[in-house]
Amino acid sequence: MLVAKILFSVAAIIFQFVLKFEEWQIVLSAAFLIPTSIYFVFKKTRKADILHTITLILTIAAIMLPKLRGSPAVSIMPFYLSLALSILYDLFFLSKIWYFVWAGFWGLTGFGLVQLAKDKLSNNAWIVFLAVLLIGVRDLFERRKACGGKICPLSNERDMESGEDS
Repeated sequence: MLVAKILFSVAAIIFQFVLKFEEWQIVLSAAFLIPTSIYFVFKKTRKADILHTITLILTIAAIMLPKLRGSPAVSIMPFYLSLALSILYDLFFLSKIWYFVWAGFWGLTGFGLVQLAKDKLSNNAWIVFLAVLLIGVRDLFERRKACGGKICPLSNERDMESGEDS
């Protein structure tokens, strides 16, 4: 199952080649999609892996949809940076610097989705950013497990086991 992420990334890059994207776009996609996918094949952190998978799907959709619909291209850079930040999200999960990575990850993901939604929602695209912000805040407050309602920056929730404390 984990290798599927790498295969999905490679298939997306091949699909870009078939759709005749410019070479620099294909190289840039390969530079972000494949290394981050390889990292999560060897790293067994469930929460960051799930966030990476969702961001990977959003990134590939953001790359392909404008080309397939014939609409103007949007900047994919926020999604690429979110993919890179998902690795930092995993590496710094047990430290207090995690909050900066958390804010960057959710901010970039929300901004990328706003860029995609501008085509259809025009001036109301900020609602998408608000929705992503609420998901990010929920993610932040999930950290209060076993802390009596406080946010625990140093708790060990890396594996997100349901109901089990280590």
